[in-house]
Amino acid sequence: MGNIRWTKYRVLVTNKCNYRCPFCHNEGQDKSTKNDFMTLEDFKMLVDLLTTEDIEELNISGGEPFINKHIVNMIEYADTHLKCDISCATNLSLISQSQIKRLARTRVKFNIQFPYVDEKSFKESTGNGNKDTILQNIKLCKEANIDVGLNTVVQNADVQKYERIILFAIENELPLKLLPQIGNRDSYKYKDFIIPILNRYSVDFKDKKSGALKWSLKKDGHFTSVLYIDSPCFYSDIKTCRNFAELRIHPNLAVQTCILKDSTIKLQFNQGFQLVKNQLQELWNNFTIC
Repeated sequence: MGNIRWTKYRVLVTNKCNYRCPFCHNEGQDKSTKNDFMTLEDFKMLVDLLTTEDIEELNISGGEPFINKHIVNMIEYADTHLKCDISCATNLSLISQSQIKRLARTRVKFNIQFPYVDEKSFKESTGNGNKDTILQNIKLCKEANIDVGLNTVVQNADVQKYERIILFAIENELPLKLLPQIGNRDSYKYKDFIIPILNRYSVDFKDKKSGALKWSLKKDGHFTSVLYIDSPCFYSDIKTCRNFAELRIHPNLAVQTCILKDSTIKLQFNQGFQLVKNQLQELWNNFTIC
């Protein structure tokens, strides 16, 4: 078709998660869905469709993706069939050494949910998470030359908490993405206390004009980068949102154009790729208001 404008796709391969993070929006997923897992066949059909489009990123997400028994096969299939960036949003608690070995042959990057630096708060926040296990798995991934970064949801104006996370990221030279919680009334204000912290350690800054602000940080000879997502959702900024647009596809192939809106259609692969392309095109054409 050549006219579809979705350039980023977030594919939720499962609704299930072994964590119980209170801030988690589960990617806005419909809790009534009966499909807990995306099948490998559906995932492959989706990737095959995307090979015909000019996309920038495929983000494999959930739930916790490693609960889906096909996750490694999914990442490998995407790696061999797509030219775009491939990332996986995971808590990294369930990955095995054999999976790390296989995935080291792909270009996947792991974005790891990391809510707290201290062990007690980490465990309480996640329900049963073990920070030491995550750090060990991060170490194994880095040794295997798999890119890893941290994702932290900014839930409140706790300056000390988030400065500790920023300093942890610098010390361990792990890229960090700070995501103000979607749906919190005051989320748009969190940058007022986060930005001074980042400026304190900054050696470079760039406004990416997509709702993302990027800092390069340095302390005691250690370097990292931090992205702060000043979401267009906070300002009902449809123009920026369209430029940054990420389409969410759920395990049952239901589609969301916005995390704050319910899905309205399911992709009908059983009726052929052209119909699915028409569905995606219609979604884009109607994506004009917040």
